[in-house]
Amino acid sequence: MKNFFLSLKTTVWTLLVLICLFFVGAYMMPMHREVFAPMNEDILLRWASHSAADNLQYTWWFFAVVAGLVLLAVNTLVCSIQAVKAKWTRTDVLLRLSPQVIHIGVLFILLGHLLGAGWGYKLSGLMPEGAYAPLPEDKALRLERIHVQTDAQGFMQDWSAEASLYEDDQMVKRGTLGPNEPLFYKGVGIYLKGLNFDTRPTAVLVITKDPGALWALIGGMLFMAGSITLAVLKWKKV
Repeated sequence: MKNFFLSLKTTVWTLLVLICLFFVGAYMMPMHREVFAPMNEDILLRWASHSAADNLQYTWWFFAVVAGLVLLAVNTLVCSIQAVKAKWTRTDVLLRLSPQVIHIGVLFILLGHLLGAGWGYKLSGLMPEGAYAPLPEDKALRLERIHVQTDAQGFMQDWSAEASLYEDDQMVKRGTLGPNEPLFYKGVGIYLKGLNFDTRPTAVLVITKDPGALWALIGGMLFMAGSITLAVLKWKKV
């Protein structure tokens, strides 16, 4: 079993199977939008335990992908541990350390996505000007005012909204939301997606919390640093 996880063939075959499964998913997702569309409106593990589990004939490939990623993570971890335990020389420290940094980066990225998929949340909806809405973790949001800029013909050029975030009934953050200007507080992100004027000024908001974002960011930085270092060292060696 140890040799199985240490084998490069395990990595290669796992990646090939994952690629095939991704092709299956690329076909299944547009064919069965009623099953996969809620994936964008909910956190991944909640969607998997409800919509995906109830439609295994369409989502079996998704669970196979998760199993493949778990196998790939264990394979990466075992190979990295084995490489660190091997004898090193002063001349090849960076050359041998760089791949391990890349591996750690990949594991951190997977950890970040796991945390976000299991312990985050994603809310969306319409919020009229002046409304107050409760959020998870004893937080609440108040939409203070909506601002719209129009041109001479009356067409909307830009829009924004003033919002206040409360925690335990105390205001902890206030700012202006824009199309590309979210409001952040302790991992909670508030995004303005659009406006609606059917009855009265109303904002289309998306509120998310991703506890794995920092881990994914660290993983991405490690992956980049390890890749660049490895490429430079290989180039110099050639």
